[in-house]
This record gives sequence, C-alpha cells and structure tokens, in this order.
Amino acid sequence: MKKFLRLYYNLYLIIFLNGFFLASTIYFFIESQYEAELFTSIAHKILSDSSSRSNPDSFFKHSMDIANYLVGRRGIVFDNKIGGIKAEFFHSSTVDLMTGEGACGSATVVLARILKANNYQVRIAQMKVGDTWGGHIVTEVKKNSGWVVLDPLFDFYFKKPDGQYANFKEVSANWDYYKSQVPHNYPPKYNYEDVRYTNWNKYGFIGENIYKSLKMILGNEKANSICIRSYLLRNYNLLFWVSLLLWMICSWHIAWLIVRK
Repeated sequence: MKKFLRLYYNLYLIIFLNGFFLASTIYFFIESQYEAELFTSIAHKILSDSSSRSNPDSFFKHSMDIANYLVGRRGIVFDNKIGGIKAEFFHSSTVDLMTGEGACGSATVVLARILKANNYQVRIAQMKVGDTWGGHIVTEVKKNSGWVVLDPLFDFYFKKPDGQYANFKEVSANWDYYKSQVPHNYPPKYNYEDVRYTNWNKYGFIGENIYKSLKMILGNEKANSICIRSYLLRNYNLLFWVSLLLWMICSWHIAWLIVRK
C-alpha cells in the first residue's frame, strides 16, 4: 500500500511539473518569436534603403543610427527604468530597446540583435577603462574582411586610412591616430586600452576551469575571443529550449511510471 501511494504521489508531482514545463515552453516560444520578429522588422526597415542592401558598411552604419535613436529616445520616456518580473528577472532584449537602462550595454544589445536579425555574427566587447573591465561596452560585427568595432551609444565608428572600418585591435594599437575621430563628447578615458569578450570569473569555479580548458584546446587568442554574451542575446529562445527539454524529460518519466505501475 505504501509503495502504491508513493508511486501515486510521484506520478501526481511529475504530472504537475509536466504541465508547468509545457506552459513555460509555450510562453517562452511566443515571447521568443515576438522578440525575433521585432528586431527582424527593424532590420528589414534598414534594408529598405538600397545602399544598406548592397553595402554591409552602410547597413552597419544605419543599424547603429537606429539603435542609438531608439535607445536614446525611449530611455528619456521611461527614465531608463521599468519594473516587474518580466523586466527585472528575464530582462530580454526588448527591455533594453524600451528603456535603455543599461546605457552603453543596452545600446550594444539592441545593435547586436539588429545585426543578428540580418545574419551577421556579433560579439559584445567589454572595454577596459583604467582598472575596470566593462567600463564601456561596444559592439563588434564580422564582415568578410574581419571584425569591425561600432559604438552605438555615441553613434560612431573608426575609419582606417583606406576608408574601411577599423577593428578593436587596430584602434588600440594606434590610438593616437584614431582618437581624432571620436565625437566631442566622447570621454577621454575610453581609450581602447584593452578588451575582453567574456568574464569567465563571473561563472566561478566552473567558468574558470572552462576557460583554462579552452586555452589548452584552442590557444589563448581564440579562447579570449569567445563571447558567451552573444549566444545569450536571445534569452527567451534559450529558455524555450530548456523548458522543452525539461517537459520531454517529465513526459518520459510519466510514461515510465505508468508502465511500471
């Protein structure tokens, strides 16, 4: 009898969890699709300009203009803050788009989502300012010739002598040349001293050991270029897959309990 009751209550609990994960999967799927369509619409609007369709640099520039405009104007309206569980706990890219509460962080996320909506590879670059990592954040996007750096908060980019967009390393190595291109309100302390793409210490012991393993396998340069944040930009999509996996596990467990019973 006790064995039967234990099995019954286990089945009851698993059925409850199964329903919870199924509902979560549906919710996260809807939110993910809405968010993806939102940024895709912005990208398509930019691509309606013929120069943006034919020239990647033009698309990058127009995308940066839009990100700067949207984050800046909406930040004023919402006073850079919006509350609630959805905004504070999940904090999707739409929150950055609506509030601009993260300043350079929000601007880079919005720009990155627009670029990714047009199938460009991006990464979030955490600039070292003095002794502080992440003192300023910029977006990098990859084109055929390599990575280029964009600063959506100040709506500008660096140009090499040949007119091509510059990457972070080029700017850092020749700051005396490139600093003449920054806007008049650009803080002098943002001097492109150094950059990192992932704060491995943030993930504690696990992150540190993953980083050490990656350096052994890929080498220092490739390991340091990995940007975890670029894979987490679509957090609703990530939550959808996690919920789906948990729902499938629960469904399998229910079937196993029924067969066992």
